[in-house]
Amino acid sequence: MRLFGVLIPEKEQLIATVSDVAKGRAGLSLYASLFGLAIGFYAIATIFIQGHAHTINTSNLVPWGLQISTYVYFALLSTGCTFVNFFGHVFFKDQYKPFASRIIFVGIITAVAAFFSLATEMGRIDRMYNFILSPNPKSPMFWMGIWYTCYLIAITWEYINIQTNRHSDKVMWGAFFVAVFTHSTLGSLLGSVSSRVYYYSALMPIYFLFIAFLTGCSLTTIIAAMTVKQKKLDENYHLHPFVTLLKVGLGLALLITFWRTMIGLSAHLEGSEVFSLTLINSVLFGIVVVIIIPYILLRMGKSANWLIFVGLFIMITQLKARNDLVIGAFKVPLFRVYDMPEVIHYSPSVYEYLVVVASASLVTVLYIIFERSGVFEARFIKEDH
Repeated sequence: MRLFGVLIPEKEQLIATVSDVAKGRAGLSLYASLFGLAIGFYAIATIFIQGHAHTINTSNLVPWGLQISTYVYFALLSTGCTFVNFFGHVFFKDQYKPFASRIIFVGIITAVAAFFSLATEMGRIDRMYNFILSPNPKSPMFWMGIWYTCYLIAITWEYINIQTNRHSDKVMWGAFFVAVFTHSTLGSLLGSVSSRVYYYSALMPIYFLFIAFLTGCSLTTIIAAMTVKQKKLDENYHLHPFVTLLKVGLGLALLITFWRTMIGLSAHLEGSEVFSLTLINSVLFGIVVVIIIPYILLRMGKSANWLIFVGLFIMITQLKARNDLVIGAFKVPLFRVYDMPEVIHYSPSVYEYLVVVASASLVTVLYIIFERSGVFEARFIKEDH
């Protein structure tokens, strides 16, 4: 079935999928995702009904928690998918072609999942119209909203072009540059918070782009490996570009993480001791576990199953790394009073964890439904220069 020339799941296929779910033939991945979506929606409903004070472990001392970390994580995943789509078309055209529509579609739904998580943290989402009625062009938040709108339009346009056999280099380049502007602006939002030394850095916009590339490479590697297995394609030929991009992503992440840590350790601003407090975690987890171990794993094998494992390992560790980044800035309080701890600790509530589950399940359910409907079948792509 087509809607304005774009393939969408057929009604009969959707009915068949629902029937398979009812008859116990939908598969473990879909059942797990639907269960995650159900309990996630329950948690989100509880958050909105009971309020943050009764469900979320954030406070005046730690205003940003796991929900913001999840938003950042999925936003960077979306950016990474756009980057891989760009480099795949430019440098690995024939090898990348079978995965193009899948990857750009995942870029769209991960962006949706990011806003989904952010909405659970904002509270009164019905008042978002004030963003338009009282704009503040001096704020990075304002420009982030503008660029996100452009970004969603650009990647949706790119997906439509791929689906309608009118792939355009101009749209592809436009989507790439809009992704760079959008998510470097997100990095600048944190990097301009001068009161939080852990954030405050001109490196933060670049840091976000490099980490986005790495996380996007890990997710797209999983998608490519699963597609190769399903379609029985040549593993060495089709997966080689993703392994190459993944290694580049790990190298960029190592570079930016190392220098961000070194610059933070050499700082003498008030609150810069947070870099010393988090040094062991930054080195052992942020560098060794998150970057070095995945590189070693990539050297150990190149099969589809192994790359799925490596991709999942990177994605899971990156989620914790994003949470460490968001929460780390609040470990040292801005103001010291007699009853305030020297180091602030934060642990997410079960409802916050379930927001992560809901966001991940939303992406998985949508992808499985579209994949089973045959929407992503590779077709000849006409180039429009």
